[in-house]
Amino acid sequence: MTRIEKSIVIKAPVEKVFAFVTDFDNFLKASSPEIKMEILSRDESPQRVGDIVKVKVKIGNQEYEADMETTEFVKNKRHVVQQKGGAFKKVVMTDRFEPTDEGTKWTSIMEYELPYSLLGKLIDKLKASKEIEKGSDYYVKKTKELIEKE
Repeated sequence: MTRIEKSIVIKAPVEKVFAFVTDFDNFLKASSPEIKMEILSRDESPQRVGDIVKVKVKIGNQEYEADMETTEFVKNKRHVVQQKGGAFKKVVMTDRFEPTDEGTKWTSIMEYELPYSLLGKLIDKLKASKEIEKGSDYYVKKTKELIEKE
């Protein structure tokens, strides 16, 4: 499984960073322009373990739907979402939050596995991991920008 980890300090209290990052609407706002996402359905109650957001994702000419389930939700500390059906063999997105003197250290971790075993691993090495890494960089920087200008 490929792992991409990004950490950044955001000049805001941990409560504000956690609330922003765990709101799926903000994930859409901060995602790379090359990735088009649309929420098809979701639970409307306050977020908790077991919540599922169904999304349509378009990257280049590839389009797919996925169910993303919240599997861990520890307020102001940790948030984990896993793909429960979609184009990837496996996707786990983990966010960790730590208060610092400057605000909040936010660590965003994406772990994924492409389908098709050996062919998927080759495609990942040649192209996918670079694109996903680029998208992760954009997401972390854009999230920081959006939170700090609020």
